[in-house]
Amino acid sequence: MPDTTHTIRYRDPIEAIRSIWKDPALSPHIVYRPRKVFSSRDRKNRIYTELWTGQWWHAVQSRLPVGATVAPVIIATDKTQLTHFSGGKSAYPVYLTIGNIPKGLRRKPTKNACILIAYLPVESAKLKGSGLSEKNVKIRNHRLFHEAMRLVLSPLIKAGTDGVEMTSGNGEVRNVHPILACYAADYPEQCIVASTKYGTCPKCRTPAN
Repeated sequence: MPDTTHTIRYRDPIEAIRSIWKDPALSPHIVYRPRKVFSSRDRKNRIYTELWTGQWWHAVQSRLPVGATVAPVIIATDKTQLTHFSGGKSAYPVYLTIGNIPKGLRRKPTKNACILIAYLPVESAKLKGSGLSEKNVKIRNHRLFHEAMRLVLSPLIKAGTDGVEMTSGNGEVRNVHPILACYAADYPEQCIVASTKYGTCPKCRTPAN
């Protein structure tokens, strides 16, 4: 309905990255540039483990000014059903971390390397009894998701292009380019993110059959 309003609770993703970047406990583990790892001295076989060992980071780094540092932004969403009573309430949290930190540390809640940056609006309960078809309800929910994520992540556009100064936990100041690198989600959310039909692949054009 045109007059429907929604509430998005969110924080600036740049400030979230900055808080991770300046954490003294994480500072010794932050990787500032990509590297190539090989299985032997003949350098014939590459080993891909962390983000900084992959092709993507090398490609992005080559397009940035000398001395610039990439902060590969990793976003994760996980829509959660809070209760089946009282209208079937749901929460839609958005989390952020960066690929400069080893995945073993990123996954530990005690390291505070993954930050909650938003709660997206959930409209399904509001549409009960609205007269809309199931298809139109899904379309509205998908559009709401994309508009909300556009708002939450919009600060990354300018910061990723121009870079922002950030001070690490050891006092070093760097020109950091936070660029969206990964999106972690289960299959239904992957379909929403990629705007693909449920039952098809959100990552390629392989037919469902």
